[in-house]
Amino acid sequence: MEKNTLLHKVLKLWFRQKSDGGLEAKLGYRFKDPELLAHALVHRSFLTGTDLPYVSNNERLEFLGDSVLNMLTTEYLYKTYPDDPEGELSKRKSAIVSGHACAQSSKEWSLSEYVKVGKAEEKLGGRGKESILADAYEAVLGAVYLDGGLDEVRVILNKFHFPRVQEIISAEDFINHKSELLEYLQGKLRTVPEYVVVDESGPEHQKVFTVEVHVDGRVYGRGQGGNKKKAEQEASRVSLEMLLAEAAKAEAEKGPEESKPKKQKQRHVGLP
Repeated sequence: MEKNTLLHKVLKLWFRQKSDGGLEAKLGYRFKDPELLAHALVHRSFLTGTDLPYVSNNERLEFLGDSVLNMLTTEYLYKTYPDDPEGELSKRKSAIVSGHACAQSSKEWSLSEYVKVGKAEEKLGGRGKESILADAYEAVLGAVYLDGGLDEVRVILNKFHFPRVQEIISAEDFINHKSELLEYLQGKLRTVPEYVVVDESGPEHQKVFTVEVHVDGRVYGRGQGGNKKKAEQEASRVSLEMLLAEAAKAEAEKGPEESKPKKQKQRHVGLP
């Protein structure tokens, strides 16, 4: 308890000295309890070498903020796209709540200037790392929710995040190559892809994953990324390009008669 109290005092002092209310001004929201906002900015690396408990980082607030963001995004999409089916709404939501989208929106607050990271992480450029900014963004939303309620979070998202929706969902980064590949394989070949991690390299904070797509035992595309999800997306994109190229080549090699749709023989009821 004493350690937590000490942390709160340190956070409160640091936050007021560091931000001078700047972050709150950018948010357009003044915290009744500024310790919540300060806590939302503490990355776990900041606790390295201290006696402070692990839960003193911002991960619990990020967990809460993630749920709040998902709920309000669902509400926004439901009201904004009244004619869209559930599948389309889900695709949009996936893009809007993604780490990339959150990290991009965090730039509106210059959040990288306020995030508290450890010295080692700082040297590795962690202050500007997309995953750290995205987590801090959600943690700030969680802090606002605890301090002022759901309506205050909605106001912030309506000001900073939701105006970017068209930009977010139209960006190449958010094309779901895995879904496209799955739809193609199910529709054309009646099969599904298998994703195999063939390599994992690099230090813990900078992992690179290599993933292959296997289709009916045959290796197609290979992709790399900072996490398995990104590697799978890249492998899916390459695989789909290969499959489409194969299909186009096969179609071109067909003779003109083969390419024409075959006429169905007419059947006459009652005749031999």
